[in-house]
Amino acid sequence: MAQIAPADVIARVLESDADGDGLTLAEELKLGTKATQYDTPAQIAVARQRQFQAFPSRNSEFEL
Repeated sequence: MAQIAPADVIARVLESDADGDGLTLAEELKLGTKATQYDTPAQIAVARQRQFQAFPSRNSEFEL
């Protein structure tokens, strides 16, 4: 899409919220929620929690 559309058009599309749930298209893609279906605040919270768990934290306790 970036090859055929100007950057400002792509930015507008990614910053749009077609389903009115408060998440932009970019956020919907990042969280894995449905961009064309309203997501409740609870569904959004679950998606954010899943995303957070996908990146494990480093364990700072080393055994020598």
